[in-house]
Amino acid sequence: MSPPRVIRPAARRTPAGARSLLWTAAAAALPVIVTVLVLAAVTLAILVFTARGFDSLFAVVAVEWLVVNRVPLTVDEVSLGFLPLLPPLIYVAVLARQTRAVLADVEEPGPREAAAAVAGVTLAGMLLTVLASLLVGSAASDFAVREASLSTALLWTMAVALFGSGLGVWLYFRRDLREILPLWVRGGIHLGSAFVAAVWAIAAILLLIGLLAAWGPVGSVLEIGKDLTGTAALAAISIAYLPNVVMAAATLAVGGEAHLGEASYSVFAVSRGPMPEVPLAAALPTTDPHWSMQALLLVTVLVAAGLARAVAHWFRTTADAVKAAWLAAAIVALVVAVSPVVAGGELGVLGTVGTGSLIAAGTALALFGVIGSATIALSLAGLTRRRERAESELERRRRRAGTVPGDEAETEPEVGADPEVGAQTPPGGEAESEAEFDAEGGAEFESEPEPEPEPEPEPSRVGPEDLPGDEDLPGEGGSDGVVSGGEETAGDENDGEPDHEPDDDEVPAPRPESPDSASGTAPDSGGATEGDGHGAAVDGAAVDGAASVEAETAGESPDESPKASD
Repeated sequence: MSPPRVIRPAARRTPAGARSLLWTAAAAALPVIVTVLVLAAVTLAILVFTARGFDSLFAVVAVEWLVVNRVPLTVDEVSLGFLPLLPPLIYVAVLARQTRAVLADVEEPGPREAAAAVAGVTLAGMLLTVLASLLVGSAASDFAVREASLSTALLWTMAVALFGSGLGVWLYFRRDLREILPLWVRGGIHLGSAFVAAVWAIAAILLLIGLLAAWGPVGSVLEIGKDLTGTAALAAISIAYLPNVVMAAATLAVGGEAHLGEASYSVFAVSRGPMPEVPLAAALPTTDPHWSMQALLLVTVLVAAGLARAVAHWFRTTADAVKAAWLAAAIVALVVAVSPVVAGGELGVLGTVGTGSLIAAGTALALFGVIGSATIALSLAGLTRRRERAESELERRRRRAGTVPGDEAETEPEVGADPEVGAQTPPGGEAESEAEFDAEGGAEFESEPEPEPEPEPEPSRVGPEDLPGDEDLPGEGGSDGVVSGGEETAGDENDGEPDHEPDDDEVPAPRPESPDSASGTAPDSGGATEGDGHGAAVDGAAVDGAASVEAETAGESPDESPKASD
């Protein structure tokens, strides 16, 4: 069950007309207003808890809104562009979810509704950024924090809103785009997302190992807070900056370099410099890395090869697989290249925080492109050979299964059975054998058992006690006679015994109309012979039905077969 949605003001409305589009834009922009209200409530609670005045409430909320939109700030004329990335990520996730929910509530949404939702989120965010800039400017005499410039603030706000709402539009229309995009593009996007997630996971594990190894210095930095409030503030700052550090550490996993002011870090060398007094900075290494840290590149190579091998079965041709692998490598390189822009920035007097983006992006492109394409091509070649062998084996077994009914039909017929009837193959026998083969998953047909006929109701046996008179019955091997109901029986050839001669005044009862007579096959007037009975049964019914008719006419049970005549 999906979680409850925030609001559904555009539900059950026809997506036609300016009024409906306005409702869609307003519903998509709802998280913008909700975010400001949440920031105001949290700030008010903190001010009440710390027993400080409410004079700076609006200015603090305005600065928090700028931080949520990743707007660079200045504190006493000192640039602060290295801002925590966790609040913008949460905001983007909320925008994407709300945009997708709004489009889902609109009846038959299209490009107009998607554009209205994106425009509503973007315009609402930009209006609040302008309002926040005015509030911060009005409190400049008592408040030292300001945005770097209004144009930069608007650009960052627009970028965050477009990314969040655009992600929601993509999540809603991705099923429709699957029918438009080729397979290698879809596979490359999925594989690239898996590559990026794997690199970030490796970076997070590396950061966790560093925190555990340097737990003593981290605890010393936490003691700077003195009381519970200060310690909680330092811990909250470290948590807010965790995505920044993970994205910077991801460049190390692909052989790149990250720097914090004068200090730089890589898997090959470390140079020290001044550090801020925060717990995350205390976890950074201060000595040259051990040779085992260089094995981090080997871990990245193995992960890339494993992911490429896992998705090789998505593709049918090697060309599509290789193109998808290089597209995935390009996605990883793009993410690494924009990491210093999104997760870095100026950190006051300490300098710039970021990564060697161009070198790291080139390394990521080469590593994931070469390893991914080679692995996926080799894996697909093996899969193709196995598929061909499996298909040929399946076709061979199907051919064998299809010839089994014919082979059984060519066996010698039983004594007294009609050769024409014995040569007939039951209808659907070959199809049933093939279906049975497919259902059993290609099992070996070493010995094909003869299919058992469906059970039939045992016909009423005609005995001497049921006939009108014993003197009118034919003997063993007698000729034609009259049975109850007036039907003529087809007897076997006599073995020298005289046939029964009916009286002149004895008129046989009329024969009831049968399917054979309806289909144009009229029985003989003097009595149906054994061969004629079998021929009529083959034309009108299955072989089992012919045996039943023969039993009725000959006065024998279905289990007994007529003896061959001498």
